Amino acid sequence: MKGYVIAYRSIFSFFVGFMSFAFIALMKISGLSNFQIGLVLSSIQISQLISYIVLIAFSVKRNILVSASLELLIPVILVLDRSVFAFVLAAVLMGVANSIFSSVIIIQKDFTRKDYSVMMALMHALSLAGLGMFYLSGIVGVDALLALFVPLLLANLLLTLKLKYQEKDERLSGLYQWLKGVGKSVLAFGFFASLRRITLSSYIPLILLATFSAYTPQEISLYLMLFQIPLVAFLYIGHKISDRSFMALTLAELGLFLVLSVYYWESILLALSLILLANVASSVRAPVIEETVVKLLNFSTKISSFYQLTDYVFSAVASVLLALMVKLDLYYAVFELAGLSSFLPSLFVYRVLTQTKQ
Repeated sequence: MKGYVIAYRSIFSFFVGFMSFAFIALMKISGLSNFQIGLVLSSIQISQLISYIVLIAFSVKRNILVSASLELLIPVILVLDRSVFAFVLAAVLMGVANSIFSSVIIIQKDFTRKDYSVMMALMHALSLAGLGMFYLSGIVGVDALLALFVPLLLANLLLTLKLKYQEKDERLSGLYQWLKGVGKSVLAFGFFASLRRITLSSYIPLILLATFSAYTPQEISLYLMLFQIPLVAFLYIGHKISDRSFMALTLAELGLFLVLSVYYWESILLALSLILLANVASSVRAPVIEETVVKLLNFSTKISSFYQLTDYVFSAVASVLLALMVKLDLYYAVFELAGLSSFLPSLFVYRVLTQTKQ
């Protein structure tokens, strides 16, 4: 079953990677205004938010099958129609499918740390491949690429039928008990993890664009993507590190962000190289962190959905905080905050690892 889970999540990531750019590009090509695009993208967020609430309140049987079915409908809709309503429908389906995909962790209950390494490496590699795949639209056309995903997502749907798992018979009281126990610490971890993700995915690219105006946004975007490729190898070997190595890499990443806070403006090559090294230190630790957090979530769909829901709130708070820092030109502080938001949750994971072995 582990192989089926890894294949399912990898194919899903391939399509999500493709749609992360293609969906916006398709809307622009189809003549939607920036305001309309913004509304469509908002519908993804709203549908995800509602889906998390539903998953917390109710038990949905065979939810993975629902997620894969909805994902299959998206390219079919976009091949047949490119109206505003079609994009809104595709966005809603995307939001629901993504929320189920991120919440249902019971299928990973038998995973070892090596399984997490393999899965995360494949997901990252295929997500990048999906992102780069849109460039082929200039050769074969967008419709052909969307049509190619239909048999692939159909195969993924059939693959979900092979996933034999039993959802726990959970109640909201279980979530309450979890919050009274380890839940508060896990949510604190989640806040800093959200802060780090938002910083690296949105605000560090924004700082690079503002600092190195001699480079076009397309060039900086390409460089950032290319510097993501080596991380696949480090995710793959992440299961091999010891607890001591985990802590050493945590300190190394903090140090790299502190160096970035001082020298980020010197050259784009230096900035990108330091960001790459920091991401390497993070990627090697990622399978250990993923395994630990999933266990702390008790492999529970309700608890995982609540965790994802709070991530939305944390991301919004983090984004406002970072926006204020960028407005005040506190670029150095953004890099320092990135280091701190990586160090503190990793410290929590290290404490859990050491306590488990005692």
